[in-house]
Amino acid sequence: MSEASHALQRIARGTGIVFARTVISMFFGFLSRAVIARYFSVGEYGVFNLALTVLSIALVIATLGFQNVPPRF
Repeated sequence: MSEASHALQRIARGTGIVFARTVISMFFGFLSRAVIARYFSVGEYGVFNLALTVLSIALVIATLGFQNVPPRF
């Protein structure tokens, strides 16, 4: 097997793992929102979403978006 073929297999395997992890994460996020919406009142759910939004914005500002940058080898 050539080096290029081996590299493509590694890339495909890594892409598959990232894709599966993303789908699973999205599923659990959807499931948790459904459970939270079911057991919280309208006001409590609004406060939860507001807190989640503020934390998300603070995370982007705190990390300056570096978690989205691919590592250099």
